[in-house]
Amino acid sequence: MPRYRVKCPACGEAVNLPGSGPCPKCGAQISCESPARIRLYRMGNFVGVANGFGIYINEQPYGYIGNKETLTFPLPYGSYKMHIVCGMNRKCNDPVIELTPQDNDVCLKVHIKMGLIQNSFIIERADPSTMPE
Repeated sequence: MPRYRVKCPACGEAVNLPGSGPCPKCGAQISCESPARIRLYRMGNFVGVANGFGIYINEQPYGYIGNKETLTFPLPYGSYKMHIVCGMNRKCNDPVIELTPQDNDVCLKVHIKMGLIQNSFIIERADPSTMPE
């Protein structure tokens, strides 16, 4: 069962929902129905295991993702820049995802690449069959 991460249209809070329903913060009705989605999986790693990775879509904060967690972002068709941060680590490959009627279910995996001075976040497309729910 997917866990949806959506922005409340009334208060702007990024919230987790099992499906459409009320915002836990303000009570406004939120719809998880959308023509497209991005699924993001944070691959397990001992580096930063205790910290959530901050998620930004088109430079807007979408909360955090935990170690070995999968989130689904229901979104309309369009172009979306993904960015991940954690603590002082801000370096990310920032892929731009195009959601279209032909490519409406994009699966991504994120992991940390260890660096000499600074770690980097790598976001890569993944085959849907390799995505944990």
